[in-house]
Amino acid sequence: MELVSENIRKTSPYLGRNLIPSFGAAFLAANVTGIVAGIWLRVLMGIIAAVFPEMASGLTLGGVFFLLLTGVGFSLANSLLFTLAEPILPKRTLFKGLLYGTINLLLFGTPFFLSNPGNELFGPQAPLAVLLFSILFLLTGFLLAVLHSYFITWRKHAIRRMVLFIAFIVFIVPTLIIFGGSTYEFFDETIPDIWDNLSASKM
Repeated sequence: MELVSENIRKTSPYLGRNLIPSFGAAFLAANVTGIVAGIWLRVLMGIIAAVFPEMASGLTLGGVFFLLLTGVGFSLANSLLFTLAEPILPKRTLFKGLLYGTINLLLFGTPFFLSNPGNELFGPQAPLAVLLFSILFLLTGFLLAVLHSYFITWRKHAIRRMVLFIAFIVFIVPTLIIFGGSTYEFFDETIPDIWDNLSASKM
């Protein structure tokens, strides 16, 4: 019992000084990254529509808002994985960003491409779409890592540490819900779509 109590005393300061601020920094970074991702999604769709006019879907305020929400939601869910992986990533910010951007592309981009959402990644537009979405996954991973490092360094003042703590309190539950929903969707929809596409390609 004393050993357990001692472990709790040792763990609690770690959670307060390191893990909670790290999650708070990741959530702040995810919001900024998500907005950038949403903007890039709109640009990406515009580029594809310009090259392939038959794929144009029009520009609406609601559509742009949905893309921004999609970007923020994805980045928040991604921030959970990043925070857990961050201790084993390179310490240098640039290398960390490049490595996590690559991990982001492999971990999320590969199943995204193989599932072919909306059947829009197969056809004449496929090379351009895959290139632009690859940039998206690389960019979001890179930005998340770089901004996380910035906010961790930024926390040196007491008020800023409080901001990170508030960010943790505000975003931890929504992030867990988004992560849980994304995980369910991955097994319920993405994997079956990948299986169907791979099966169809063998026929």
